[in-house]
Amino acid sequence: MARTYYFTLAGEPFSPNAETGDDAVAKGNAIKVDDVPEGIEAWRLSINPATKELTIVGGADGDEAAADTERETKANDEAAVLAKKAEDLLKAEVAETKRLQDAGLA
Repeated sequence: MARTYYFTLAGEPFSPNAETGDDAVAKGNAIKVDDVPEGIEAWRLSINPATKELTIVGGADGDEAAADTERETKANDEAAVLAKKAEDLLKAEVAETKRLQDAGLA
């Protein structure tokens, strides 16, 4: 599935918003591209202003870029879970040390 996206005259992402983008196009400040793949972050996108050819950073096509994004999201989620587990373990160790100190055993 494709979406519409607007790019600056330099080829950088501008806006996915139709009202903002159409206004910028009307003023001559943006280029409208209708076949931008879904699920790709804007920072990965650029166009050649002369040809309106879409480029996805990293050379991935739409499906590859979406899969990369999904893998990155999953990796970030897993890292957050591991960080939370490490934080919980540290809190438990601190609580156990305090308990032992209060009991005069440490």
